[in-house]
Amino acid sequence: MARKTKEESQKTREAILDGAERVFLLQGVANATMAQIADAAGVSRGAVYGHYDNKMEVCRAMVDRVFELDALRFPAEQASAGETLVAVGMYYLRQFHEPGPAQRVTEFLYHKCERNEENRGILRRRELMDRATMHYVRRQLRRAIALGELPQDIEVGIAAEFLVRLFEGMYGMMDGGKAPFAACERILRGAWLSLATVPAWRGGASHSSASI
Repeated sequence: MARKTKEESQKTREAILDGAERVFLLQGVANATMAQIADAAGVSRGAVYGHYDNKMEVCRAMVDRVFELDALRFPAEQASAGETLVAVGMYYLRQFHEPGPAQRVTEFLYHKCERNEENRGILRRRELMDRATMHYVRRQLRRAIALGELPQDIEVGIAAEFLVRLFEGMYGMMDGGKAPFAACERILRGAWLSLATVPAWRGGASHSSASI
């Protein structure tokens, strides 16, 4: 019986977080209420309060659940650093396109989470995620240099900024209809090829219009 109770409790918790994703995405944090979360989850307000003290606890648990799932599903590192980055990029584009927790929480974090003191803990999670992304890209770029995939004198910081900002822009290609995954992969591979071949990415290269 105890095991069944534990399983039911977990099922209720998952339903609450599923409902919270829809509420926070629609209302933002400031306008969301525990009653709305309960209604969206199909449970009583008492059930929600039985698991979480307030909506901020629900919101943090909602975001953390996606991070935990991401850690389990994150693509394994490949022999090639370039192929690793392409695989990771495509993984996140698919996550964003397919309806589910990852899509909803990403949309919430970047478009519906208001910048105020109440949301500081949530915004901190987003900042840590952004830093981890940049750190990961830099690490793969350094690995690519060590493997001979990229020139020794490439400016890692600038190259990482280029790849991350390019990837962020590609999210716009995921809006509505059939996602252009083949085109996205070509863009990622083209960007990687430019890092390997275009002199402007290298340290000390001239960036004047005359040299382009």
